Amino acid sequence: MSNSSKETEMYYADKEEVAHIEGVSNQPTADDPNRRVTISTEEKVLIRKIDRKILPWLCAVGFFQFLDKTSLAYASVLGIIADTHLVGSDYGALGSIFYVGYLAMQIPNSYMMQRLPLGKLVGAIVFIWGAIIALTSLGKNFSQLAGLRFLLGLFEACVNPNFMLLTSMFYRKQEVASRLGAWWLVNGLCSSFGGLVGYGIGHMEGIQGLHSWQWIMIILGSITSLLGIFVFLFLIDDPRSPKLHLTDEQKVIMEERLKDTGIKKSNQIDWNQVRETFQDPKTYAWFSISLLVNISNGALTTFSGLITVGLGFSGLNAILLGIPSGFMDIAFIVFGGWIHGRTGDSLYTASVFIFVTIVGLIFLIVLPTVAKLAGLYLVYAYVAAYILFLSSVAANTSGYTKKLLTNAVVLIGYTIGNIIGPLIMTSNQAPLYVGGVVGCIAANAVAMVIFVVIRTWMARMNKKKAANPVRKAEAGEDLTDLEDPNFVYRL
Repeated sequence: MSNSSKETEMYYADKEEVAHIEGVSNQPTADDPNRRVTISTEEKVLIRKIDRKILPWLCAVGFFQFLDKTSLAYASVLGIIADTHLVGSDYGALGSIFYVGYLAMQIPNSYMMQRLPLGKLVGAIVFIWGAIIALTSLGKNFSQLAGLRFLLGLFEACVNPNFMLLTSMFYRKQEVASRLGAWWLVNGLCSSFGGLVGYGIGHMEGIQGLHSWQWIMIILGSITSLLGIFVFLFLIDDPRSPKLHLTDEQKVIMEERLKDTGIKKSNQIDWNQVRETFQDPKTYAWFSISLLVNISNGALTTFSGLITVGLGFSGLNAILLGIPSGFMDIAFIVFGGWIHGRTGDSLYTASVFIFVTIVGLIFLIVLPTVAKLAGLYLVYAYVAAYILFLSSVAANTSGYTKKLLTNAVVLIGYTIGNIIGPLIMTSNQAPLYVGGVVGCIAANAVAMVIFVVIRTWMARMNKKKAANPVRKAEAGEDLTDLEDPNFVYRL
């Protein structure tokens, strides 16, 4: 054995001894499941390295994913409805058809995630969806736009689950919420910056004989495809990749971190974990929360521009008035991250943000016309709640196959919610869509109840495991959270 190997082994032994001595005080327990793990100076250096190598790509793709998704909302106030002869519920249906494609890809994507390198898969997908956005500029009628929106949803569906898995692989459970927050924070930046982009491109009407909404599609689609090429070439998808340039000490720390993530990557489907996924009460809670919260997301992503126009503002001014919603988005995410950092609590905190969303939706109904804008901005608190929810899903699901399948179930709920959202905002409710807003209020209220119920269930499971200790888990075992006697749910 070489000297460096001996040193690595000695360091690893030292780390194991420290874990044995300090594990009780440094790890989450049934009595304190949200306890934060203390990390060394060298591990902080490693985390910064991971942040530099991984987060910029996740944020860049997240930015353009949200911008591309909302391109239809910008186009709606720049003439796409009249130019493509959309009537009645056609426009709302376009918002829903995107998520039909999203839904159709969830199970195939879970298979591809287990078989293909995640970085290459995401890069190829981003390139293709950018091309689809650009081709949307050629749409002449509802049928053509519907087909393109379906394909766009089909390919964009691959990104979120891949990024959730990548985040879970590279970061400890206690770090996931802040990294998901960074990834979703760009949605707020997108709402603000995207509003300025939409406003600027809105003045390109008639250039080269094209309408301004067509230029939005061409410009955003082209930039997205270019980004896809860079993601394909440079996104690292393996914590042990030589491209991370880890030192010997960092390699040892990375192995310790991988134990904490609960992920033992495998190309084989574990059918026992598949069965457990559908026997686990959490699966149905996660699905329901994802569906209910995203009814508001689907409604607002598609109709926020038209609601603002309904308050008496012009098309271009409606785009500008969407900018503050981005800043509110950012403020809620940062505030949610701060609370989570101070308390370690995800689910109660998420419930509070859902309550703020409900207040905002009520304001949309009861306040005077212009003051309704305040309600519209408050509604975006649901984004912070959803990030905390996703961090809880990531932290409280173990077993590689189970994690992949659980992510798929969450995304299916996300998709169905986003399909329902635009459909409840029917054209006969214009300009303020009161009936759809009431539906969003009811959905969020039920989600609040489920947050509390599933948190209570996980707290009871923690106490049950602590009261009935069984065998110790073997190193390297791909155990689920229900199988692992040492697994503590983070609340």
